[in-house]
Amino acid sequence: MHAMVAALPRTVAGMRDQFILVVGWWMMARRSELVALNDVDLRFVKEGLEVYVASSKTDQEARGTVCPLPYGQWADTCPVRLTQQWLDVLTSRGTRTAVLRGVDRNGHFRDRLTPQSIDLRVKAAAKAASLDNPGSYSAHSLRAGGASAAAAAGRSMLAIARHGRWVETSPVVHGYVRAADMWRDNPMRGLGV
Repeated sequence: MHAMVAALPRTVAGMRDQFILVVGWWMMARRSELVALNDVDLRFVKEGLEVYVASSKTDQEARGTVCPLPYGQWADTCPVRLTQQWLDVLTSRGTRTAVLRGVDRNGHFRDRLTPQSIDLRVKAAAKAASLDNPGSYSAHSLRAGGASAAAAAGRSMLAIARHGRWVETSPVVHGYVRAADMWRDNPMRGLGV
């Protein structure tokens, strides 16, 4: 994440892509959830940022849910600070409502991004960061990466599933947790041999 963010250009499009990477990772967001975000879906609170997800794959009735994002440790990967900066950019250019928009080469905003464009932005950031096999990165990498990092830090599967808006019995989220647990909980770790 840090390498991808550091490789982004310091332009309006780069700031937008930083928002995509960071907020997408912290939310464990689906690309459809990211592109659907409107400014009214973002609420700053003392603890951080509440992101209202109006509907998702596991919320077929579109009841909506709030995804809480705490402050991050570093400014360049803090979802709260980056969201405020990005909203300031949108406001300064007289644009709000759709949070993620296309940006032309002159820095002018276009229409709302599509889900496919999120994949392209993630792949471009991976390539700019010179990551191995950048074509293998996608919007799903943000979702999987956030879940895997939370699992590696010892967060419960239930908490990860709820935060990422997975069904609690989802085999997908179980796979992320198992992959992290096999190293964190490895019985051979720390044997002093």
